[in-house]
Amino acid sequence: MAAARLITRGRSRRVSLDQPSMRRIPDEQFFDLSDWASEKAEDYGDKTAMVVHSMVLDSREKVGSITGAVHDGNVVLVDFSPMASDRQVLHKVLAELERAVADVDGDLVGVSRQWLVVAPRGVRVARNRLGE
Repeated sequence: MAAARLITRGRSRRVSLDQPSMRRIPDEQFFDLSDWASEKAEDYGDKTAMVVHSMVLDSREKVGSITGAVHDGNVVLVDFSPMASDRQVLHKVLAELERAVADVDGDLVGVSRQWLVVAPRGVRVARNRLGE
């Protein structure tokens, strides 16, 4: 059995690298969302004030899509991991996003090593994790 050492919040423990064993979970303990369609979201009310988009940023050309969405008052979750290896291009992209966010008085926050939240005017992203 292959194992590795996992360190979380200062504590170390052994974890198996083998396939996890499957456990049966009673139906009452989880929600099955496989049949839920995003089109059903329209049934919950009038036109929304804001939309949360997500995208993978793998080229500088996609920056325009992000800035356009933010100018329209929407939030964009950006996975920039494909660009992480080219630091020079990544810094240029981040500078473009900073200027766009400053133009609309929005917010730009890195929430992990590969994700950014780009928010429009009126939205601030907490710098602390919920519950910490």
